[in-house]
Amino acid sequence: MRPPAVLRQITAALLFVIAVGGEAARAQNNQFTERSFLSSPVVLGMGDAGVALPGPEREFFYNPAHLPHVGSHFTIFGLQGGGSTGLREHIRFLNQQVGPAAGRKPALEALQADAAQLQSRPGRGVGVIQLPNFVYAPGALALGGGLFAKTAANYRMEAAGPGASSVWVLNRTDLMALMSVGLNLRIIGMPGLSVGGTGTQTRRYLAFKGTALAQLEQQEPSVGLQGGVFQLDGGVTYRIDRLVSMPGQLRLGGAVYDVLQTGYDYRTGGAARLPFLNDVIDVPNSGSGPPRTEVQRARDQFALRPSYRIGAAYTVSEWLFLEDVALAADYQGYRGTTQALLARTHAGVEAQVVGPLVLRGGLSAGYPSGGAGLELGALHLDYSLHGVEEGEGFRQRRAYVHTARLLLRLE
Repeated sequence: MRPPAVLRQITAALLFVIAVGGEAARAQNNQFTERSFLSSPVVLGMGDAGVALPGPEREFFYNPAHLPHVGSHFTIFGLQGGGSTGLREHIRFLNQQVGPAAGRKPALEALQADAAQLQSRPGRGVGVIQLPNFVYAPGALALGGGLFAKTAANYRMEAAGPGASSVWVLNRTDLMALMSVGLNLRIIGMPGLSVGGTGTQTRRYLAFKGTALAQLEQQEPSVGLQGGVFQLDGGVTYRIDRLVSMPGQLRLGGAVYDVLQTGYDYRTGGAARLPFLNDVIDVPNSGSGPPRTEVQRARDQFALRPSYRIGAAYTVSEWLFLEDVALAADYQGYRGTTQALLARTHAGVEAQVVGPLVLRGGLSAGYPSGGAGLELGALHLDYSLHGVEEGEGFRQRRAYVHTARLLLRLE
């Protein structure tokens, strides 16, 4: 096939990724999407860029087209935890100040100034368990699958008028079972081009509160919800360096998530709880209506919408004293929002420095990110610090999140 024809196909595929995202699409910032996904500290340390860079951290939740290029491996178990720098402040404020004042409007109004100081620093906490998962890539066709569990809590104080704040507490706990397939299209005469797809069955447990600070009550019943959904993602990558001579490998990549545009079939499912954090924070229950009202509110407010990523990556085996050097850049698409362009852009670099030590750095939504990884046989240890923007503009509602992970993987 002539190179111009190949480039036309890749351009068309990336445009398709954008088009399927739809007018109301959201990206993988969980302030803007209800997508069930696991962020890897390997990718987060690189500024959260990974849709075009192949690797065993990106084939399931970033781009299934990477599957034929990552090599077969089996993950026995993984444990991951993360928290933002503002998480402790929110927990302390809600437990020690808001809790004792709940139900007493004058006492709550006296806390408005303290709440306003937290508006620009949302709190996040996350816990992940990777159960057995695998990739089998003997050739052009590759398969993968596994079981995953994730719980994530978000705490925010939002402006609710002059001198007033509202309290927002959200927890999502997801149990996921997925299967992925990837195909290198060189077997049909299209070298450099790969495609892939992932199907995920998710069971979600949801609890949320959003109400004016001055209206918090102490003994109001809360509603816990649960729902299931089947998610379908698709991706494409292309090695553009096959068209021009260069020392390393240059790839373009794109992926679209939740192409079926289905939603969680929420229904009431027991008392609302905050898994992993339930014994840490006791938020006064408020803002809940009858169960039927809460179910409809969840379906409207937490609808599952398509999202997408496009990006590029360049890798070289050696540069100066560094090995396995990689550079990557992603753009997250969620049209229909007023969030600034910078908040949707991610870029980073990683390199093997000494022995098993890998260092990473980058920019995530305009904020510096960094991390490190250590591979000791089957034991993988990774850490990242990355920035997230939950507001519409730079430094409006930012959070720096520390993430650490322990993984046992056979390759």
